[in-house]
Amino acid sequence: MSAWALKAGGTAWLLRHEFRLFFYELGSSHSAKSKRRGISIWKGLMLALALLGLHFLVWSMLRAMPPLTQEPAIQLIRIAGLALVVVFSFMLSLGLSSSVKALFERGDLDLLLSSPLRSRHIFTVRLLSITLGVAAIFLVFLTPFAHVGLLLGQPRWLGIYPVLLSMALMASSLSILLTLLLVKLIGVRRTRTVAQLLGALSGAVIFLATQSFNAFGQSFRSTLLARLNPLFDAGAALGPGSAIWLPARALFGSPLELLLFGTSGLAVFMLTVHFTHRFFVQGVQQASGVLHTSRRPLGPLRFTFREGIWSSVLAKEWRLILRDPHLISQVFMQLLYMLPLFFLVFLKKDVLLQGVAASITFLSTSLASSLTWIIVSAEEAPDLLNIAPARPASIRNAKLAAAIIPVLTLVMPALLWLIAKDWAGGLVLAAVLCAAMLSVSLTNSWLAKPGARAQFNKRGASQWMANISETLIGMAWAGTAYFGVQFSALSLLLLAAALSVLGLACLMRIKRAV
Repeated sequence: MSAWALKAGGTAWLLRHEFRLFFYELGSSHSAKSKRRGISIWKGLMLALALLGLHFLVWSMLRAMPPLTQEPAIQLIRIAGLALVVVFSFMLSLGLSSSVKALFERGDLDLLLSSPLRSRHIFTVRLLSITLGVAAIFLVFLTPFAHVGLLLGQPRWLGIYPVLLSMALMASSLSILLTLLLVKLIGVRRTRTVAQLLGALSGAVIFLATQSFNAFGQSFRSTLLARLNPLFDAGAALGPGSAIWLPARALFGSPLELLLFGTSGLAVFMLTVHFTHRFFVQGVQQASGVLHTSRRPLGPLRFTFREGIWSSVLAKEWRLILRDPHLISQVFMQLLYMLPLFFLVFLKKDVLLQGVAASITFLSTSLASSLTWIIVSAEEAPDLLNIAPARPASIRNAKLAAAIIPVLTLVMPALLWLIAKDWAGGLVLAAVLCAAMLSVSLTNSWLAKPGARAQFNKRGASQWMANISETLIGMAWAGTAYFGVQFSALSLLLLAAALSVLGLACLMRIKRAV
């Protein structure tokens, strides 16, 4: 028997299987030329060099900082505490995405639950795998401080390990509880969408809060800070002795705080496993269709026929997107980053028009590219459209319009507002924005390879040429919008660059049925 053999069916045995799957999926290739699992030698060397470089950078930073031999000043603790809030929000976002994947996308829970394995072991291992996945990226970037600190005789930096793992335990436990609760309250289909949206919001809330804060004037920020400062005084809710700073003190190796916070994370995890593993089985059964919910009987089918190829294609594409709330939630993540721009446009009086113009242009091209891929590359019935009694060019043009019109409708209030403030600059932005979205949509329709809508988040792995071209065109048009509002000659050079990339994309276009 091998020295690495573990008791079959136990928690450690299942956890080893999860590690094996994680390694197989890490850097795996599923292209037509090669199918490889795990990290190749080249990728392993690149990763090792990146980690060495990161350790050298941390070594340079810690050598320039005062040695951490005792508890740091309260200012550093406050900064670390705020940073941990940001880290926890991203952990919660990753945890929600991983929980949705564990329930709806892995497809192996039915097999596991029908085996002789105990459901408690299955749930424990699945929750541990979510925890390790949540903590992995932060461990890579923050644990070099622990390693270098230990070499420099500053063992307090080792507190990074238990603090990050405890936070990951809490975030994954809260994520799986929230996902299962949503399954019970609103059903499986809505849970998949709502959990994706909550994950996107929890990850972007810090960004949105900071950008919204910067969007207001200096007087508002000064008044708000003046009201918040008393909360940090001694004896106040956020004072130096407040328990709110316990995770930050644990991060810097304070023994009592480290013990309390580490124990709290482990307790949350164990309580979640103890009280939730049966609820987990019910959620999995409902997700796989074992538990059926009652539905109202459908009424008679009614068909509405439209005249004209454009109206028919537009109605068809928009209806298919609206019927897929999971896909809408994935596209919605890009819309979140447009919200600060609308704060800048509508709330700030001294808004920098050219900066807003460039940002709106780049984000609009990104959103138009995503919709174009969904409508053109992810077409589910190309053969049916190919035999339709309509010109293929008319169908393609209508599809491009179906991708551009929603984005243009979304940014129209901002465009009208900017035209009212500066009619010349606003009209230039409107013209540049329409040309930019059309260019990116054409590039995507020419270069992006066909795929399924379920592969929306993985489409970049098979269309790197399209991604590079779209990014270059988007940046060139954003620069054109920035300098075009100023009526600068540099905008003509950027315009020529955008048209050049568009021409190259046209020469390299792939053949499509429609």
